Amino acid sequence: MTGTVETMRSIGPFRPRPVTVFAALTLLIWTTRIPLAWTNPDDSVGEKVIWSTPITLFVIAAAALLLMQARGAGSTAPFAKLVRAFAAGTVAYWTIRVVIIVAGDWSVGFKAVHAVLAIVSCAAAALAWRSLAAGDETPADVEPAVSRR
Repeated sequence: MTGTVETMRSIGPFRPRPVTVFAALTLLIWTTRIPLAWTNPDDSVGEKVIWSTPITLFVIAAAALLLMQARGAGSTAPFAKLVRAFAAGTVAYWTIRVVIIVAGDWSVGFKAVHAVLAIVSCAAAALAWRSLAAGDETPADVEPAVSRR
């Protein structure tokens, strides 16, 4: 049982969990996109900078949220504001981007992959936003009370 309590304490700062998942998922998606943006021979440097802007913003926001959680600031007003701005930005970006991709001249596979990325990212953003109001505590997450006699 002691190992379980220690494990809970070690992951304790990373609350609410949906925000952690949202940030980690974003880092996974966007850090793999950085090399693609800069190694595309068809894009000019200007286009690469334009493509890199949202990538950079998403990576910075995700890293900032995880850092704030690691430092125990996961229940502060600045944290909540960043989560909401980041979630809203994610939904806005993917809504616009999916319309552009579906209307564009890309393969069906490219369109399908990006539609899945959009759905997963928007769902994670919505869950992260929702977790701020609902809290992310389940009975398994709560440390046992210490009896004082």
